[in-house]
Amino acid sequence: MKKRINFSKGFLPCAIFSCLVIASGIFGLATRGINLGIDFKPGAIEEVSIKGAAGIEDVRAALSAIGGVSVKKIGPASSDEYQIRAGVAESEGGKIDEALKNRYGEANVDVLKTDFIGSSMSSSLARQSIFLLIGTMLLIWLYATIRFHWDFALGAIVALVHDICIMFTFITWSQIEFSTTTLAAVLTIVGYSINATVVILDRVRFNLPLMEVKTFKDLLDQSLSDTLARSIITTVTTLFAVISLYVFTTGSIKDFALAMSVGLLSGCYSSIFISSGFINLTRRGWKPEFGIHHAMPKKAVGAPAL
Repeated sequence: MKKRINFSKGFLPCAIFSCLVIASGIFGLATRGINLGIDFKPGAIEEVSIKGAAGIEDVRAALSAIGGVSVKKIGPASSDEYQIRAGVAESEGGKIDEALKNRYGEANVDVLKTDFIGSSMSSSLARQSIFLLIGTMLLIWLYATIRFHWDFALGAIVALVHDICIMFTFITWSQIEFSTTTLAAVLTIVGYSINATVVILDRVRFNLPLMEVKTFKDLLDQSLSDTLARSIITTVTTLFAVISLYVFTTGSIKDFALAMSVGLLSGCYSSIFISSGFINLTRRGWKPEFGIHHAMPKKAVGAPAL
């Protein structure tokens, strides 16, 4: 066994700290709101052929006065066709064409297709995103319950909810655009965080028959100490890739990388302190003879002495 670090001393202070951060996020959500991207609000979608455009960033700069614009190239790399999405009303759709023609000349801009997304469609996408997130959490809870125990599973879910709240707190205060790309970062962290938590819980189960401990807190401390190097190394190596994305990309991918960075740090932190702290709270009356369960198995209760 490796040297045991008393992680349990940080369970309560970390829980209080996380509650304060999440409370600030709720306050920010009520006062500032989330900077919704055009994926979650009404707007226009145009496919345009632009001769003389230097690339996506050049087209985005031409539309900077409109704000909330997403630009991507369609077709082959040599194509001069772009898809433009902007959060404008149908009556204001002409602003896109006007801005492009002012920049590149009327003869060089050809509108191939124009569509508008209504408020009902954007609301439907938001609802579907929420259902997707809830469904993912339920499936993870079911998996962890079958593999471990109900309180282990609930501790893992508490950590996931914590990570999601921390990410939304960051998104609220930083006002980065919340788009489907940012939602993808949240779902990625859900999968990453549960993986880190499961490794720790599996170590707890592995150490259970091998250690002579008096409290569940000691078992948690030893298991967290055993997996600490793994938790740090996997988080740091993944951060290298995410930070590279943030430095060398632009637009929505940059927001994705920024949200991922916060989620990775939160996931490592919650796996060690939040999930384990919750499980320790539910196991206050645990004794070594109980094993993985809360109490003595029924067949052993009242068994006659031999």
